Amino acid sequence: MVRVKPLSSVVVPTDFSPGAQQALERALHLPLGPKARLTLIHVLPDDIPGKLRKLAIEEAERSLEKAVARVVGLARARGLSPAQLATDVLEGDASQQIIKRAHTVEADVVVLGRHGRRPVADLFMGSTAQKVVRAGDVPVLLAQLPADKPWDRALVAVDLRRSSSELVKAARPMLALANDVTVFHASRVPFEEYVTMTGELTRSYREDFLQGAQDELAALLKKTGLDALTVAQPGDPRLLVLEAVRQRNVELLVVGRHEKKRLQRLFVGSVAEWLLNHAKCDVLALRV
Repeated sequence: MVRVKPLSSVVVPTDFSPGAQQALERALHLPLGPKARLTLIHVLPDDIPGKLRKLAIEEAERSLEKAVARVVGLARARGLSPAQLATDVLEGDASQQIIKRAHTVEADVVVLGRHGRRPVADLFMGSTAQKVVRAGDVPVLLAQLPADKPWDRALVAVDLRRSSSELVKAARPMLALANDVTVFHASRVPFEEYVTMTGELTRSYREDFLQGAQDELAALLKKTGLDALTVAQPGDPRLLVLEAVRQRNVELLVVGRHEKKRLQRLFVGSVAEWLLNHAKCDVLALRV
């Protein structure tokens, strides 16, 4: 059995919205080590003038204290002392400050709530979560489900590139408390749209493709030591992953984000970002 280290450092940005408080509660249900440190931060714009800046900082500090007070009982139940819950008020661009603080405290993951104060603006400007996912190299957990217990059912979406084993290994600490884990591969059958095939040929070709994918998934589990169910399906990964999440009542979806050139990201996007926007469960995005 492969030994999996628990999380030792978690950063939770907050705008004091219900979604952010939910993210804080989710962070406390993660597989945390006995000496884990949770850092709750709030980012203010750096152009607040004069006396207003001082008032804004004081108000933010009080709000951080209230947010922590709401979860002290949960923290103790999870084996953490109040001293392991740190708070800080930062100033500047929100995504940049979140990434910087994550590096400073060597965070294992940044936990963000989906529903902030400006959902309409976020639709047009890109949410803070998306900016952190795009620009940062730290894992990002987008929390949106009620956080009253650890996840029970998780799904890891893989594309069977070489980096798939890195994705599974990186996700293992977050999967430690889940009882039901599925590693899921969905892909269009290669070249099928370019060639007209008979029904029998199509079926045979798809069966060979799926068997090859299942063999690769089995090898992936053996390499990473993950105990999980494997599923391979032909088709659009965006739609098939969402359907698998729905059918299996998945609470955590794990996706990998591959590095792309800036212009390619702007105009094409990625499956990972699409799933971040559309999945109705918590989503962990890992750069691989």
